[in-house]
Amino acid sequence: MTQQENRTGHRARLRQRFLADPAMLSEAETLELLLTYAIPRRDVAPLAQALVDRFGSTDHVLTAPYDELVAVPGIGEQAATLIKVVAQLASQARDQAEPVPEAAQQPALFEVEPVLGPLFDSKPQPAQPQMRTFANDEIANSLTFIPQAAQFQTFEVFKAYLKERLPYNSESTRERRANYILARFFPEERLDVPLTFYVAHCASQQDLKPALFYHVLKAEPLAAKVAEEFVWPALPIGRVDREDLREFILRYLPDIGTSSQKNVLRSLFTTYDLLSVGVQEDTTLRFQVHTGTLKGFLYVLTAEFPKPGIYTFEALEGGPMRLWLLWDREWMRQQLYNLRDLGVISKVSEIDTVRQFTLPHDQMTALRRYFEHPQRDTMALREHPDGDDQ
Repeated sequence: MTQQENRTGHRARLRQRFLADPAMLSEAETLELLLTYAIPRRDVAPLAQALVDRFGSTDHVLTAPYDELVAVPGIGEQAATLIKVVAQLASQARDQAEPVPEAAQQPALFEVEPVLGPLFDSKPQPAQPQMRTFANDEIANSLTFIPQAAQFQTFEVFKAYLKERLPYNSESTRERRANYILARFFPEERLDVPLTFYVAHCASQQDLKPALFYHVLKAEPLAAKVAEEFVWPALPIGRVDREDLREFILRYLPDIGTSSQKNVLRSLFTTYDLLSVGVQEDTTLRFQVHTGTLKGFLYVLTAEFPKPGIYTFEALEGGPMRLWLLWDREWMRQQLYNLRDLGVISKVSEIDTVRQFTLPHDQMTALRRYFEHPQRDTMALREHPDGDDQ
């Protein structure tokens, strides 16, 4: 097969995937498909990725000034004009859309919410997230800057701080990377959230790292898939290789280019390594069941079960605390009893086949009760809990 035939087949597959379900394409792939209509005889995947890397998202690519678009190597007048035409059409479509009736915009005046949340573990199943590349981890900068969020009064001021202080020469790069960080850890674009309170009280990076790992995987569907379907099944072996991981990624993103593959592999390995869930050794990622800190356990527990309620051990052991963070089962059990002794958990029961724990508070209240407890640093923590609740 000639290079031209291979390129033609790739473009046809892109069109077919888009027509079947536009959400199947990543941002870079959507731009790549668009560029094929302006640049007919080149591999435009690197150009599409360059646009996303430079401007941060497809929205920012569409709103970028024409002069900045043509300044990207490989983007000529025809491609830049096509991008601006699409942006104009999108803008006109939004302007012509019918406004939502005012009544539909208002929340119900009365909403019944139970005093205790879901009994046992009847959590609603979330919609399947859109799969996209995870090519800019920003873990090192997240470890540096997320703890500083508590110093700022508003999200906008913290965002401006990141755009000024991130260690990149280009202003557009600093803005783009700031957007990556903020979208993962503050998706609601506000700072009055449990994470801000928690990082202000972290004693060490070991307390901070599991919270960051949890939020990264919550925000990045591909990283969560890797954790659950690739790393977790390999736990008995204790390692995965880069090439095997590449093949796994291509199952979900079969058309990403070589450059994007390298960036995704680097980001995944860096995330595991810098956040202490695994250890990177050349082309191998090693990992094993391990323990964490009580503070880290508290944060992830209350993030995963944010409402008051009765939850089963099975819900705890079958979720991110095991499948993502690889925390030891017995160690997690001990931490439930430790949090009970500190008044954060009201009851832990292990009677016959019924194993459950009761969270009486929402996440923010639970964090406050823990960090305001006068004996939290002096109370002896259980190493071997005694089983049935007394």
